[in-house]
Amino acid sequence: MNLRSQLRALLIQVATRVRADDLVLHLQKRRNCGRGVVVAIHETPKSLESNFRDQLQWVSQHFTISNLNGFTELWRNSRSKNSSKTPILFTFDDGRESNYEVAAPLLESFGGRGLFFIVPSFAECSPQGALEFYRTKINPNSRPGDEELEDWKPMNPAQIAKLVARGHAIGNHTLTHARLAGLPPEDLEHEVAESARRLVSWTNHPVESFAWTFGWDSIDANAFEVIRRHHQYCFAPCAGMTDLGQVTNLFWRREIEVKYEPAEYRFLYSGLADPWWSTRRRRLREMLQLSNSNTSKCA
Repeated sequence: MNLRSQLRALLIQVATRVRADDLVLHLQKRRNCGRGVVVAIHETPKSLESNFRDQLQWVSQHFTISNLNGFTELWRNSRSKNSSKTPILFTFDDGRESNYEVAAPLLESFGGRGLFFIVPSFAECSPQGALEFYRTKINPNSRPGDEELEDWKPMNPAQIAKLVARGHAIGNHTLTHARLAGLPPEDLEHEVAESARRLVSWTNHPVESFAWTFGWDSIDANAFEVIRRHHQYCFAPCAGMTDLGQVTNLFWRREIEVKYEPAEYRFLYSGLADPWWSTRRRRLREMLQLSNSNTSKCA
């Protein structure tokens, strides 16, 4: 365990001991200033189904589990003050089959619907080609043997279409899980526009949302302009709360995996880790040439 991981573990331990997460969530309900939370999740394997169910049960006590339409309606009209609970939207990256088999039914059981960010080239892989795609594109740090522990099987186009029919939303996660920073214009168009075209052809629904791959800085202003040309909403891999009353199409996302223990996910859901990301949110706004007036004042 490196120093950063040790510090994180210590903060979670202290926060749990003094019940800081409960206090922060209580204060958020009292303030109720029209903010929303977006969560990013990757694999949801069958072996962790009970973990995710327990996590959603806890979340439902503190948040209103929403869907893309409900969440963005609050964003457009800033009506979240009508509820004492902060709205929360669950998103899932890459288009893993376990998201279809485990995550979607669980969310439905809690009255919510998810936003699934799909990599079309991954979805089109044969069973034999999916693992190689996962190793080289989705998780290039993967090592032989890791597939026994990791969730590398993709949803297929038919399953993606069924999610839409059940009320879930589909988002664009680039055509090949590419890093967008530094790509020439023709490659950007291919990764963003061609990906969206394939998703529309499978679902017969517009694809309003985009989430870029890898880290918070794996994008640049040119890529962001292409994204905004083809999509209404963009989701950033930076933890923070989104002010639903502000005019912006950039939403912050907290990564909270289903494998996390209760102390860790409660710490993250409460937003106690968000200040750690404040510098990166500011740098990202500057990099994408966004003014502070058009981003979350609650972030």
